[in-house]
Amino acid sequence: MNAAAPPRVAVFGGSFDPPHVAHVLAAAWLLTAAPIDAVWVFPAAEHAFGKPLTDLALRLELSRRAFAVFGDAVVVRDDEGQLGAGGRTLALIEHLCRQHPGIALRLVLGTDQVQQRHRWHRFDAIAALAPPIVLGRPGYPGEADLQPAITLPDLSSTAIRDRLQRGESTAGLLPTAVAEIIAARGLYRAQGS
Repeated sequence: MNAAAPPRVAVFGGSFDPPHVAHVLAAAWLLTAAPIDAVWVFPAAEHAFGKPLTDLALRLELSRRAFAVFGDAVVVRDDEGQLGAGGRTLALIEHLCRQHPGIALRLVLGTDQVQQRHRWHRFDAIAALAPPIVLGRPGYPGEADLQPAITLPDLSSTAIRDRLQRGESTAGLLPTAVAEIIAARGLYRAQGS
């Protein structure tokens, strides 16, 4: 990094319900191959489109365990829980700009979210403050102006929750520390299991 250049921080938001191996791989790619110095992970306090989420405190704990392998290069933050912004990314980005004026922000987006950007509150303003870095999700092509730099494995938290509810193995899909907590506490299991 150039000593005069501002630190470059990737804003990596999502449900992380639970955080899985593709999330960890995304952080590894951002730190090793993208123009990024640090990754800040923001588990959503609320889903912007009303999707139910597991308790935020639990998702924060699981995310901290998932990304611990990166040390200080990846920080899991609770800004969303403190802001109460209803899942609005623009409010989070504006907050970060006020709190850290010397940082160059980049928003991490999956191609699934690129296709949903018309539903976002003022996506143009978000992109102006934190130009997107796009990561591919299988089954979701990029768009002309937002093509993915890489494509991640075909994993989703929804599919992992479904496997856990059915009592199926998630071996290799979750970071070991996350899998251990889920198993020890019986998380994401069907009622009565």
